[in-house]
Amino acid sequence: MTSTTHYIDPGFNYELSQVFGASLLKRIDDHAYELKLRELLQRCGLRTAQQEWSLAHSLDTVYDYLKVNYRCEYVYKNEIARQILLKNHPDKSATLLREVASDKAIADIVIVNGNTVAYEIKTELDNFDRLNNQLESYSKLYDQVFVVTHAGAVQAMEQHLLPFVGVIVLDEQTQLAQERPAETISHLFDPLKAVVTLRQAELVAAWEEKLGKLPKMGTASIFGFCRQWYEQLDSEEARLIFYRALKSRYPAQYQHELLLDSIESIKMLLLGRDLPKRLCNTVRERLGLLA
Repeated sequence: MTSTTHYIDPGFNYELSQVFGASLLKRIDDHAYELKLRELLQRCGLRTAQQEWSLAHSLDTVYDYLKVNYRCEYVYKNEIARQILLKNHPDKSATLLREVASDKAIADIVIVNGNTVAYEIKTELDNFDRLNNQLESYSKLYDQVFVVTHAGAVQAMEQHLLPFVGVIVLDEQTQLAQERPAETISHLFDPLKAVVTLRQAELVAAWEEKLGKLPKMGTASIFGFCRQWYEQLDSEEARLIFYRALKSRYPAQYQHELLLDSIESIKMLLLGRDLPKRLCNTVRERLGLLA
C-alpha cells in the first residue's frame, strides 16, 4: 500500500474517487486528460512536481488512498472483482457483470459460475432506504443474494434483510469476509421478471436451440414473440436459459489476459463490458504492461 504520511484535505476525496470513472479508459491515451490527472495529484498532495510520473503508479496511489480514507462504491466493486472473481476463478470459468437491470432494480454486480449470485453494495456513504425493494427484485432472478457492506452497518441493516440474504463485510484491512451465508433461492425464480434482463439475441438463440429456426417476422416483432414464449416456460427451464445467457457474457480472450496482467486498481474497469481489442492494446501500452 502506498504510504501517505502527509495530510490530504478530505475535500479532495470525491474528486479522487472520480479518477476511476468511465472516462479513465475512454481517455487513457488523451494527453490533456493525463495532464489533468497529474495536476489533481499535485494539488491534493499525493504527488509532488519533482516525482517521476507513471500513470500506473499514480492510479495505484489514488486507489490506495481511497481504500483507507474514502471507501466509495468503486473500492467495493474492485475488491469483489479481485477477491471473489479473480482469486477464485482466474481461468475465465466465471462471468462478472455489473449494473445489471434486475426487475425494478439494478444489481451492482452479478457473478455467474454454476449459479447466479447478485451483490448489492452499501458503503459507508450509503443509506438503506431502497434496500428492501432491491433485495426483493434480486430474489426473483438470482440463485443467491449478498449485501456487501462495512462492519458498522451490519446491525442496523438486519431489519432490512430478507432471511435468505447473505452478508459480506469489507473490513478495515480491505479484506472481504462473509458475515452470514446466503441461502439458495432458485425456487423463487420468476420468468416474468427475468425476461427483461435478457437480450433479444439471447432469447432468439434459446428459441432456436430448442425449436429450430425462428419463424419469419418483422424485426420489431422478434423480442415480443420470444418474450411470450419464454414467459410460458417451466420455471426451471427458464432459469437455466437465464443462467446460460448471463454466463455467455464473458470477455474476449485478449480482454481477459489484460485483466490478469493489469494493475490492481483498475480490475473492475476491465470487467462487465466488452472492450475493443485496440483499446485493450492502448491500455497495455499506457500502463507499461508487456504485450
